[in-house]
Amino acid sequence: MSTPASVAVEPGTAPTVAGSRQWLRGDGWVAVAAYLIAQAGLLFWWAANFPGLFSPDSLDYIWQSTTGNWNNHHSIPYTALVWLSLQLTGGVGALTLGQTIAMAAAVAYLLTGLRRLGAPAAALLPAAAVLVALPPVGTFFACVWKDVGFVIAVTFLVGTLVRLVAAGRERRGGHLVWLLGAEALLAAVFRQNGFVMVAIVAAVGAAVLAGARVKIVIAGLAAIVVALGLNLAVLPALGVKNGFAGVSLEAFVGDIAVAYRHDPGSFTAQDRAVLETTAPLSLWASSGTCASTDTTVYDPAYDRDASIANRDALMGLWFRVAGRMPGEVLATRWCRGAIAWSVTPRYGLSRNPNPWSAKTYVARDPRMAQTPFRGAVVSKPLNDTVFRIAQSGVRATNGRGVEWIAWRGATLAYLTYVVVGFAAWRRRNPTLLLLAVPSAAVQLSVLLVNNVQAARYMAAPYVVGVLLLPLLFVKTSAPVEEGQDG
Repeated sequence: MSTPASVAVEPGTAPTVAGSRQWLRGDGWVAVAAYLIAQAGLLFWWAANFPGLFSPDSLDYIWQSTTGNWNNHHSIPYTALVWLSLQLTGGVGALTLGQTIAMAAAVAYLLTGLRRLGAPAAALLPAAAVLVALPPVGTFFACVWKDVGFVIAVTFLVGTLVRLVAAGRERRGGHLVWLLGAEALLAAVFRQNGFVMVAIVAAVGAAVLAGARVKIVIAGLAAIVVALGLNLAVLPALGVKNGFAGVSLEAFVGDIAVAYRHDPGSFTAQDRAVLETTAPLSLWASSGTCASTDTTVYDPAYDRDASIANRDALMGLWFRVAGRMPGEVLATRWCRGAIAWSVTPRYGLSRNPNPWSAKTYVARDPRMAQTPFRGAVVSKPLNDTVFRIAQSGVRATNGRGVEWIAWRGATLAYLTYVVVGFAAWRRRNPTLLLLAVPSAAVQLSVLLVNNVQAARYMAAPYVVGVLLLPLLFVKTSAPVEEGQDG
């Protein structure tokens, strides 16, 4: 942009001012507005649930990080963030506040990407407002959970996929792909099974995004190798107890428990001997349920350390059971994966924690007496009026008849497929279907390996499903302006 000769401008000033004006005329104002809307909504929930919402897993992060009992049963990077917040502030409020800031940025990033596909601002900003107004979403980002980090990473990842789809073949530069790789790595380290989603997204992305195929494969493989290497080699070498093997084993243990409960006579003496290395036969005979593995693996009689030590024998038993009773194993997996595919309530549903549950969880966990940060597990809303309003919203979404839309991530996943399919048809651009792949990948990974009916496992498809709704209003053609590919 040229500067009139009659105007005296210091060198470098004109391009800065012109660039700022162009930015505000383009995506800039949408990004700012979307961020402010999302941040305001999330701050409301943060204030209502200050310093955060706690589950038994949350207490485990605190106990591990403050007593030196680090265990990669949970995400070590997230546990480290819990430790950092505790050390710097004495509580988790800084961590949960950071979660709201990061998620608001992710919302703005994804929505401004949709603008490049032709979605109007009139549809983008309401999507941000609706998302953060939903009690299941607002309370989720106040939780001390590794799943929060995973959902934030996936939201950013979808935002980058949007930009890759919007960019022409010649504009799919390396910086976007490497950014995608970084987001994939974060998703894989925040959730142990995140590498499954990364693998599927990388494979489909490489297949459909001409001009970036090799780089996407490299970025995806790098994210998977680094994440698995961190859990399986690096962290154990640094003294972190390897609980990762136990996590991956639980779904198979659940299958065995269901099979033994239904048909103990089919188990040989050798099979029963393997079972007894980990738990008494009475537990195997009574605990198996297809809805959850928790009834077995969290029973006091179940020896988690012994299960890890006898992992090979237990896996060998699982293969024998699957060979004898394939229908039983498949039915168990389909039942346990209901949270991934069913839009109606089945087998119970684990929602986000309530503020008043913190005291109960502390009382039930004797390990909390070992940490100097036991007092960090507390509920102190910053404002009573905000708290009451928030709780009324939570109660409204917990009522019968609304769970299928208020809590079921599967519902939003199916909605995503419809919305993205419509946009791809309207734009005559099948590449747009890539935007539905992360939700499908999460849905598939939960269906294949799931331990319990927890809504948080499907939080990523839920969030992405709401944020992609503006694609319903996408224009039939939306040329990307020069310089908007990054």
